[in-house]
Amino acid sequence: MKKILITMLLLSVVVVVSCDNGDTGDTGNTGDTGNTGDTGDTGNTGDTGDTGDTGDTGNTGNTGDTGDTGDTGNTGNTGDTGDTGDTGNTGDTGNTGNTGNTGDPEGHVVDCTDTECKVPAGSFWMGSPTDELGRETARETLHYVQLTKSFYMGKYEVTQGEFNAVMGYNPSSFSSCGDDCPVEQVSWYEALAYANELSKLEGLPECFDCTGTQPNFTCSLKTAHSKPQDCLGYRLPTESEWEYAARAGTDTAFYNGDITEYGCEMDANLDAIGWYCGNSSNKTHVVGGKLPNAFGLYDMSGNVFEWVWDWYQESYPTGNETTPVVDPYGPGSGSHRVSRGGCWYFLSRNCRSAYRSYHPPTNRNVNRGFRLARTKE
Repeated sequence: MKKILITMLLLSVVVVVSCDNGDTGDTGNTGDTGNTGDTGDTGNTGDTGDTGDTGDTGNTGNTGDTGDTGDTGNTGNTGDTGDTGDTGNTGDTGNTGNTGNTGDPEGHVVDCTDTECKVPAGSFWMGSPTDELGRETARETLHYVQLTKSFYMGKYEVTQGEFNAVMGYNPSSFSSCGDDCPVEQVSWYEALAYANELSKLEGLPECFDCTGTQPNFTCSLKTAHSKPQDCLGYRLPTESEWEYAARAGTDTAFYNGDITEYGCEMDANLDAIGWYCGNSSNKTHVVGGKLPNAFGLYDMSGNVFEWVWDWYQESYPTGNETTPVVDPYGPGSGSHRVSRGGCWYFLSRNCRSAYRSYHPPTNRNVNRGFRLARTKE
């Protein structure tokens, strides 16, 4: 009997001990609290740092403005034409900036009056090299262009005062900026009508047949001329004339050097020569307030976009030093006309010498004006 009792007591002790040990095993469960390590997942909240990226998108919001141009939307599609980027092989000659030789104003004496500057005939690589910041591949394929005729280019963008004196009205949104600020809110046709009126006032031949009443004109090149360069009166520059004049012998993004910032950040080179979203305080400015290029031309980057003659075509014609594109003036028809130079509320990349924008010729915008050209006899 004593043995039974002792045995039972021993068993009870074993049971108690083993149960207690089990409990401490539970404390092992507090190891689960290690799961609070999962709280480390809240580190994911760091992802909200990505939201900072949307700040960048704020800049591209400006690009959305280029949406006015419908431009950038199309660019995506034409990425196929990235093949034309092959012409960027002529970019091999990207050294070709040198070949801007004949347009190189080194040793060139600036030949300007109060209103216009002489641009000598010459050849250059039009478009942008493949490594240029902000480049739009399909639209900016390098190709070699020869301009056989010297021409005069407006020293400044046409001002509100000049437009009003000739046309009798001022369409500008920034009218409070004053007579010396660029005229804007003008259609492509209004620019041609103004060119005709100025030609008449100065005893030069009119280049266009215009109908309609202000501001709703419709104009076309007079049938006596096969291309705009044939007329000796005032006209819009062709797209190639505009870029040649803007570059003034350079092959960099701006006529005073490379682009260093893509958006509205401060780009030192652009800040020195033009008004854009990084320095304009969201408005136009008096023309000629920044540094001119080697031909003596002001505001070829920024302030307002400038209408040019050509219908817009996504891809350029091909041309090299052996077989250049001679005196181009764009396709014979289209739905949008080209404008160049960037403006006061666009990004740095939109103010590059190679950048192209486009709109219907009837379009008016607070960011777009023009400057005139005329062929030298």
